[in-house]
Amino acid sequence: MDEPRRAPSPDRNPVAIAVAAFYVLLFAALVWPIYPWFATIEPRVLAMPFSLFYVVVGLLFSFFVLFGYYRWERKREAVDGDANGAGR
Repeated sequence: MDEPRRAPSPDRNPVAIAVAAFYVLLFAALVWPIYPWFATIEPRVLAMPFSLFYVVVGLLFSFFVLFGYYRWERKREAVDGDANGAGR
């Protein structure tokens, strides 16, 4: 029998590693070891308890980091496609 095909190993992309590290740190910031430091009602920020504001800011950071990585990856794929002649 033929052996199943294996996907090519991805290159070690430093931007992807940085994004993954950001999400690991964000996860740690939103669970037990770190979150209780910020889990207070006062002060209120934009009419939200500070703990909710803290989570919303983490969510916004998450969105912008992922959106930036998406844009960067699309640009990199376009450049690689043009270099390989796929854009012609």
